[in-house]
Amino acid sequence: MASVPASAGSAFVTVTAKVSIAIGIVATLYAAMQVIAALLLLGQVDLDTVLGFLATQSAPAPVLWVLTHLTTIAVGFLLVSAAFLAVSVGLLRRRAWGWWGFVVFMVMGAAANFAGIAAVDGAFSWAQALPPQPGMEQMRSELAALRVMSLAAMWVTALVFAVLHGLVVWQLCRPDVRAEFDIRVS
Repeated sequence: MASVPASAGSAFVTVTAKVSIAIGIVATLYAAMQVIAALLLLGQVDLDTVLGFLATQSAPAPVLWVLTHLTTIAVGFLLVSAAFLAVSVGLLRRRAWGWWGFVVFMVMGAAANFAGIAAVDGAFSWAQALPPQPGMEQMRSELAALRVMSLAAMWVTALVFAVLHGLVVWQLCRPDVRAEFDIRVS
């Protein structure tokens, strides 16, 4: 497929791609540091002791899974960050695969924010379900207030990002923008 040089395309696509490339670079570098940290730090931690302690606290299975797969999660984050960087470069170069990949990232990114709300709510539920400890009543009430504030902030953030991502996708789906990528919709 022929691609249109970036200079001949819309300013919206060029700016969106350049900002996304910058975000992709930072995210990829951060993810690489997370992989290195996971490899170095997990070698220093007695994970069996931590998991044994959590087993006495009736930790939910997802918590145990995350703790036993930290390096895998970090590598996954690195791969996703590198893929976002790649599709952002493809978007700048007006490649159809870059357009499709970027649209998928926008939709999945918005959905991930809502999934994060459920995960954080689950973590708070688990923490609040732990057996009461003497002298911890104030901390439990503070935790309940923190849960409400955190979830409210996450809902607002998820909705704002869903709207922003939706607007980006809407702009990318305009006929003149799709034409820059030689994408035809019947």
